[in-house]
Amino acid sequence: KCSTYHSSAMGQSNSSVFRPSARRGSRTPSPTSPADTAAQRPAPTGPTRAVNPLPAPTGTQLGLQYLCKSAGSTGLLSILAPQSTQDRAPIDLTLVIDRSGSMRGSKLGLVKRSITFILSQLNSGDRLALVSYDTNVRTDFELTACTEQEKVGMGAEVAAIRAGSATNLSGALQAGLQLQQKTTPDDVRNSVRSVFLLTDGLANAGLKTTPEIVKLVADAREQNSSVVVHTFGFGDDHNAEMLDAVAKAGGGEYMYVEKDENLGDSFAEALGGLASVVAQSISLTVSQPGGMARPRTQFPVAAEVDGWRVDISDLYAEERRDVLVVMTEGVAKLRYYSIISSEWVNCELACTPRELTSDEAAAVDLSVAREATAAAMLQANEDAASGRLAEARQNLQGALAQAQAVDDCEDIRRLQLDLNECLDTLQTSADYESKGSKKLKWMGGGHGKQRSRGTECAYTNSVQRSMKSAASAM
Repeated sequence: KCSTYHSSAMGQSNSSVFRPSARRGSRTPSPTSPADTAAQRPAPTGPTRAVNPLPAPTGTQLGLQYLCKSAGSTGLLSILAPQSTQDRAPIDLTLVIDRSGSMRGSKLGLVKRSITFILSQLNSGDRLALVSYDTNVRTDFELTACTEQEKVGMGAEVAAIRAGSATNLSGALQAGLQLQQKTTPDDVRNSVRSVFLLTDGLANAGLKTTPEIVKLVADAREQNSSVVVHTFGFGDDHNAEMLDAVAKAGGGEYMYVEKDENLGDSFAEALGGLASVVAQSISLTVSQPGGMARPRTQFPVAAEVDGWRVDISDLYAEERRDVLVVMTEGVAKLRYYSIISSEWVNCELACTPRELTSDEAAAVDLSVAREATAAAMLQANEDAASGRLAEARQNLQGALAQAQAVDDCEDIRRLQLDLNECLDTLQTSADYESKGSKKLKWMGGGHGKQRSRGTECAYTNSVQRSMKSAASAM
């Protein structure tokens, strides 16, 4: 059920491409994830070398690979997703949209056009709900099948949205989560479920603090961990720390929409991700007799007997997840729910050092630099938030020096470009408050989770690029 890779056994990748108009006639019941039951818990130029030196698995299941040149040195444990296919799982999506006074004018107009684009990409197997909020929370429409007839009514509701007063973010988010948990008479839910939360400001009505709002999301995820929350911070006046924490609690991503014209791309890319989900509720357990050091990763890690478990919310087609480990010889076990085959899959891989090819060795070096970049960005944000700008810059400069020591290639140049961009936002406290507090969370999280967050990069898959292209053409 799970592909394991070695350098001598790599097939060619599948060239099939997702088509947004592809439909699946019936909905797939959602998986019983570990949290669902008590019984289970601008692109730089240069030499081209992909972060992933391997083709994606040719079948429908995930691939698992271990690269390490010698016992006790840093090893790279990688999960690889297959290529996208012409078919996809149906989606249940709830949009939670800020219509407070600050959204009046062009901002709200862009949001409406983005929702119209989302509607155009969904089909009769998908369901969409809309919650809009100012001081008051309004359910504009509940989860509704996106038939051509229903789209007309939904479009009219979107067009009728008007800007209001304050920002009751917590009340709206709670309403959006409740719509995802609401049962139908036949209790049929789609297997890919998500909430998109967008705001351009601060929560100033209802629950206002980050811990309160994060708890709201965490409690909902305890009931159903397959509902993923993505957050979108519009402009420079939102609370990035809160939106990032909400996204983490919801198993999703925080998107920084720096400029008005970036909103369509951000929504399109997030929708392209939902349209290419291949696996959910992923757990990677690594162990060796006598135990081992904690893996280096930005994903949640929990202690296990003689080892550790890394929890990953989901995986899109063509993505990979790299975890850095140090051990002599051990075992990696992978468990996940396959959206493609609608079943739980278990596999394991013996982690044994061996001689690496030059591309494989480069992949390890790149992953070490990527992880160092992500960790430095997130630590720099903590330092800057406490007024320690000099220490924040030092952290980024250290990661930059580490990236510069790796063989030059496109992916290393991307890390350097992002590090320099973040350094530019740490010159003064005002720079940090307006830009740096957003970019450090946004870029650090993206590199840490190896997922595109609204920008074209090595983590963007073909479905997301197709969605962004379609959005640009509207």
